[in-house]
Formats: sequence, structure tokens, C-alpha cells
Amino acid sequence: MTTQTMPSGADGSPLAGEKLTPKYIRRSLLALSIDDPQLAQKAFASWADAVILDAAKRPDRNWQEDLKARMPAAIHAAARGGAEVFVRIERDTAVAELDATIFAGLSGVVLKGATGPDDVVTVSRRLSALEVARGIAGGSLEIDVEVNTPGAVWHSLEIARASPRFGVFLINEAELCRNLGMQASPTLDFDPLEYIKSQLITVATSVGGQALGMSYPLSLTEENANDDAVAKAVRRARDTGFKGAVCPHASWIKFCNEGFRPSSEEAAYYVKVIEVFAEGIKRGMASVPIDGKMIDVPVDVRAKLYLKWANRAQERDDEKARAHAKPGA
Repeated sequence: MTTQTMPSGADGSPLAGEKLTPKYIRRSLLALSIDDPQLAQKAFASWADAVILDAAKRPDRNWQEDLKARMPAAIHAAARGGAEVFVRIERDTAVAELDATIFAGLSGVVLKGATGPDDVVTVSRRLSALEVARGIAGGSLEIDVEVNTPGAVWHSLEIARASPRFGVFLINEAELCRNLGMQASPTLDFDPLEYIKSQLITVATSVGGQALGMSYPLSLTEENANDDAVAKAVRRARDTGFKGAVCPHASWIKFCNEGFRPSSEEAAYYVKVIEVFAEGIKRGMASVPIDGKMIDVPVDVRAKLYLKWANRAQERDDEKARAHAKPGA
């Protein structure tokens, strides 16, 4: 028989590692415009874990006052199906956009165009002031960073450590490839951003956050591929370390919700591992056989962590189901 083992943490404990399970269950994110007349219907029907609102600045009017007037209703509409709601802001106009878009009901912001930690610090300070001014719980608004610049990649660790508000990295692969002078078409036999993806996953996990992205080549084409292709791409992305993805098509959402979590078969196996190992411990055994392999403490820890992940994903689905079942929803 072979023995399954797992790496120990720096303190010698198996997996020193609640960080290996997602802090957030955000398997699927759907971007919608607040100008979309079907915003509420699309958000409700999507079953996405989160909705990212894009707010265009209308040149024919005072865009800040215009957004202030429309954002509360847009946030409410986007949340009808139980999704968390974020608003995407640009680095160059971040403070002005925050003043115009931050209202109760938001979970946080997606900062695009960041080049270093100072950008996150600026946003964090303004969010603190707005939380006080607008009756939002202090420190509750999250900062997610959409990585599309070389600076964001180079300074990813400093960015992730810049504020306790940091939550996730989202990778905008098409823009990042263009800004790096790389091939932005999926013509290569390998993923040109493989190293960068691994870096962002590692950095985010090291601070208790996570990275969201898709596997190559769908990560670049963002095509409305067939079900089998999307399901396989999601599984590769999950096995790489991503915990979710921005879905350019609503049809991706069900595959992300199913794929960025342990499957029912995996969850059943983890339950079996935990039960068999517990029985072995009662009999004074340090390791026990299961399905032709030996399981020990690290494997038991891993099973418990991944089962917790599966259960939290199910809880998230149950939350969305309750939101859909509300009268008038």
C-alpha cells in the first residue's frame, strides 16, 4: 500500500492551513451595467455568487450626482437573487467614484488599474470615511483587485498586505496580456500567464484571501463554449488553485458553482476518510487503510478542511435558494 501524506506548515502542524479553504464562497461572478434595463432580472436569474456593477460616467450630466441617485436602486436590484454586490472602480478616478457609488448593500469594490499598494491604501481610507458617513459597518467593505497592469503583478504581495480589507485578486487576462506586450490570442500550446497566475494564487492565499480566474484558453477567448469544454476548464482552474471566476456568459455560472467546490463524490469520500480514521484512532492505530491506501493525520486534516469547504458552498447555495423563494422576489 502507499501512504498519503501532506506537507506540514511552518510550525510543524499538518497543513497549518485553514487558509487552504476559501474565506469566501465566490465561485461565480457576473458583471452587469447599472444602465441595463434588465439588471434585476439578469441578476436574479443568474444564481451567481456575486454581481459586479459597472457604472458608466454619463458625459452629458454631473456623473457623480447621477450615480448617487441611481446606485441604491441598482444595488438592491443586483442583490435580489442572494448575490453579493460589488462595484467596479478605476484607479485614476477612485475617490470620486467611491463617493458616488458606495451605499448600504454593497459587499465591497473591485479596484481596476492598480499599480501598487498606495492605490489600495487610498481606497481603504476613503471607504472608512464613507462607512461612517453612510451608516455602513466599519471595516465591512472589501477591496478586491482586478489585475490588469504589470505593476499589480510585480507588487502583488504589497497590494495584498496593504489593507485588511483585501479580499481577492481577479485576473483580467486579455488586458494584462496587452499591457505586457504578450500574445492576447489563444494561439499558443501553453498558458503564457501560468507563472503569473501561480504567483497571484500563492500571494492571495498567504494572506487569507483568494484568486479568481479561468484556465487557458477559455480565460482569453471567453467564448460561449459547449458545456463539456466549460466544465473541464473550470475543473482545471479549481485544481490550479482558483476559487471562482468572472463569467462573461451567464451559461458559465452553473459550471462555476458546481466546479469550484468539492463534488458530491469527493465530499462523500471525505466523510468516509474521517469516519474510518476516527475508528482507527479508537483502536490505537496511527494510520488506517482505505481503498488501497493508508491514511494518517494529515489526510484526515485535509478531508476535514475540504468537507468544510463543500459544506460552506452548500450553505451558500441554500442562501441563494431562500432569496429566490422570498415572496415578491
